[in-house]
Amino acid sequence: MLLLLLCAQESLAAESLESLALKVYRGTDGQSIEVVTLAPREASEVVLRIQGTDSEQDGLSVRGKARSMGRGIDFVVRHRGADWVLLSQRAGDTEAFVPGKPSFRVKFNQEATDKASASEVLSAHLLQRESGRLAAFEKKAWPYLEKKYTARATEAMAALSKACGTSPSFTFDWKTFDDAVMAELDVWAACAPLATRARARCATVKEVTVLTCRFGPALALERGTGTLVFTTTPGGATEGPSFLEARLQ
Repeated sequence: MLLLLLCAQESLAAESLESLALKVYRGTDGQSIEVVTLAPREASEVVLRIQGTDSEQDGLSVRGKARSMGRGIDFVVRHRGADWVLLSQRAGDTEAFVPGKPSFRVKFNQEATDKASASEVLSAHLLQRESGRLAAFEKKAWPYLEKKYTARATEAMAALSKACGTSPSFTFDWKTFDDAVMAELDVWAACAPLATRARARCATVKEVTVLTCRFGPALALERGTGTLVFTTTPGGATEGPSFLEARLQ
């Protein structure tokens, strides 16, 4: 539980990144990998941006580590909950390994480097961290648990429909539930208060078509046009009912 609280708090912290160097590597078919070295240099941290690969990863700006491998360097990021070598340099040759695509050779390109902007790469990284795109790339797949929790939500919506005469759907914003949360938390228990309190307050959900549960650092409830979005926490199962009771009037 403490780990989950720390993760939630860290996700709120504002991040300031300083670039020390930028290099751009180009492939023969228009692919591009921009590598920004971060300060301090001894931390060996980088941000890599992928472009021109004709894949869903295009535009991704992901943080990683530059690891010395004796005869070269591997640029390692997190993907699907494990280390992934995105760029590998050996004896003057550089090869890129973009998920979902065949590997391809790239070469350092001075002209592209001169035109590139490290601040643009870092800004994209921070925006993608905020939007959840990076979380979706980095976290592992949890198909069994997602299926299990979705089934529980479907049962809850059937009960709500019977009680209230409405038929909203229930969705999970999975990208907000990181690997630590998925491994340690009963996600449905943390999200269930939204369904149970909605069923007890039929009038408040009469015009609602979608109930959504997401994970965050503090309990919250947002009402949009036809939507209710509940932000749950590690303590959502116990604290959520009273929180929602006061807001679903």
